[in-house]
Amino acid sequence: MKQILQSATINTWISIGVRIGGLALLLPIVLTHLDLNQVLIWQLQSSIMVMMLWIDFGITPTFSRFIAVARGGGSLQELQQTVKHQIRPKGAPDIASAPLNLDSMVSTSGRVYLIMALVGTLLIALIGTLVMMGPVTTLSNPNEGWQAWMLTLVAVPFASMNGYNASVLVGCDRIARLRQIESVIGLLQIFSTCLVVIFTANLVWIAASYTFWTIVSFAVNSRYRKIVLHDQKESEAIEQQPKWNPELFRVAWAAGWRSGIGVLFSTGIIQGSGMVMPQIASVEVSAAYLLTLRLVTIASQMSQAPFYSRLPTMAKVNAEGNRVELIKLAKKGLNLSFWTMTAGIFAILFIFPQVLLLIDGSVQMTSPMLSLMLSLAFFAERYGGMHMQLYTLSNQVIWHRINGFTGIFILLAFALLWPFAGPHSMPLAMLAGYGFYLCPLVSHKSLAFIGQERWRFERETSLGPIIALLALSVLHLLLAWQPL
Repeated sequence: MKQILQSATINTWISIGVRIGGLALLLPIVLTHLDLNQVLIWQLQSSIMVMMLWIDFGITPTFSRFIAVARGGGSLQELQQTVKHQIRPKGAPDIASAPLNLDSMVSTSGRVYLIMALVGTLLIALIGTLVMMGPVTTLSNPNEGWQAWMLTLVAVPFASMNGYNASVLVGCDRIARLRQIESVIGLLQIFSTCLVVIFTANLVWIAASYTFWTIVSFAVNSRYRKIVLHDQKESEAIEQQPKWNPELFRVAWAAGWRSGIGVLFSTGIIQGSGMVMPQIASVEVSAAYLLTLRLVTIASQMSQAPFYSRLPTMAKVNAEGNRVELIKLAKKGLNLSFWTMTAGIFAILFIFPQVLLLIDGSVQMTSPMLSLMLSLAFFAERYGGMHMQLYTLSNQVIWHRINGFTGIFILLAFALLWPFAGPHSMPLAMLAGYGFYLCPLVSHKSLAFIGQERWRFERETSLGPIIALLALSVLHLLLAWQPL
């Protein structure tokens, strides 16, 4: 039990499991108590809130990595290194004049997040309102939709600043406790929202429930962050530094904006398709697409836990020059992540459609072919995304170039395919962009960085899950084939 409570991976799984279980509990209630147009607005607001990832612009993983490197004895100059595929040998002298200072780093990142929260709220208010204008008019009471949207906007700055809390806690390797807090608050949010839907069937009260628990989450994590930083300073005798370090900000921004562009052209495009769909497709098609997109996104998030929870440790051992431990952690994390994604895809293809038919709600899944293509596209995106994170440990941030080109390719392919393939055009475009460009290129770079031969590495990480995924795909097509 102690190992479970202290395991970052298990607690991350529990946190995401709460979201999945919550969705499994909430979704049937929503689909049987809200009409089709209300369900579309509910899902659309959730998709718009994913824009928080764009506003973060890569700063959260960047500062988390900086803190982890500092804990491993790293320095600012190491983060500025320009030599590719370099791991500092164990015992080699530090090339920097001084180690990274935790106090200065945290205070600098806090000011950055405050600016992002203000600017981000304005951007989401503008873009989100434009996206909502059409779907809100389909409601029997449009005021209900606009009031719900206003309440949703209240949560945006708190959700943004919660990224600051998360970056500090992840960098200080407090992932397990962070996920425990998320799990408890997530359960409370789900149960309260279920009660609101049952007794009110009103979008305003649903939005109020989500906003309330977002503010609670921010308050609790802020308190825990202060405790962790206080303990860290006492145990390591960290000296006080200026509250603003312009050099540290320049290095963080140099890495962060590249990561941000990468997120914009990867997650941004995927989730953005959910906001575009209501503008170009019918309410029925849009609601079904958003539902399937939400389910696949949750499966993708759950698959990240085994690998992403190990990133702070991987950054630490990389800074220490421990290549053997880095490779061991990477293999184990990737293999568990791929198997988790495969299990999630199995549930999406074979279990969720039957559940939705059983409850006979206002929205059903998309066609079996679209569900399959979206699932395969997300698997490819996760493969490329995790190899990108592994290569980023070299402090060579290439997200902006690789994901930027991939994103442009996906957008062009989507525009060309839409007249012929309709809603199927997005997953088709994603499969082409990820499968033929991003995945082979990024995995080549990450394997070169850690010095591993491809076939042996893939045999221990991705081969089994890929074979299982292909078998599931064939079975799915045999049981429920629908041509485009």
